[in-house]
Amino acid sequence: MKASHFALAASLLFAAGCGNRAVDERIALLGDEDPNVPVGEFHRPGQPCLLCHGEYLQETPVMTVGGTVYAFPVGPNETPLPVKGVKVIMTDSFGETFSVGTNCAGNFFVREDQWKPAFPLRAELEYPVPGAEGSTKRVVMSTRISRDGSCAGCHAGPPNQGSPGWVTCAETQIDPPFPPQEASCPGAKK
Repeated sequence: MKASHFALAASLLFAAGCGNRAVDERIALLGDEDPNVPVGEFHRPGQPCLLCHGEYLQETPVMTVGGTVYAFPVGPNETPLPVKGVKVIMTDSFGETFSVGTNCAGNFFVREDQWKPAFPLRAELEYPVPGAEGSTKRVVMSTRISRDGSCAGCHAGPPNQGSPGWVTCAETQIDPPFPPQEASCPGAKK
C-alpha cells in the first residue's frame, strides 16, 4: 500500500471514529420526517432542533436557539396546540437581547449568523391574547437556559419527572380560547 493510500485510509478511519454516539442515538430516536411536511421552518415541531441544526451536524440553517411554543399543556395522548405570533425574547449573560416570532407550527429559531448568545439565557414569551385585539401577555421562564439552545432538550412532552413539559403560553385553555392551528400551515397535524 502506498503511503498516500495509507494516509487516506487512516484519515477516513479517524473521521469515522469522531462521531458522538450519544448525540447520534438521540438523533436516531427522532424517527423519520413526516412525509406531509416539507423540510424547513415548519418541520419537526416539538423536537430538539439543535441536534441536527447545531454545532454537531451543522444542518442548514445552523441555529443557536430553536423551539416550539404551544398554547397550554395537554395530556400524554393529546396533541398540543401550536401558537402563531408568539414573541420569544431572550437575553444572554452579557445583557444582549434578541427576539423572534413563532410561525403557524409554533416553531421559532435563531440562525447562528443572526445571534450567537453567551449562555445562560433568560427567556420570555409574549403572546397575543385571544379575543383582545392588540393585547398581549408576557410569561417569564423561571429558570435559565444553561447551554442547550433546543427548548425540547428539556421541554419534551407533557410534564413528568424528566421534563417540565412543553413550552406553553398558558397553564390551561383560556376563554376566549386560543384559535385552532391553520389547516393551510405546512406543519399542521392532519
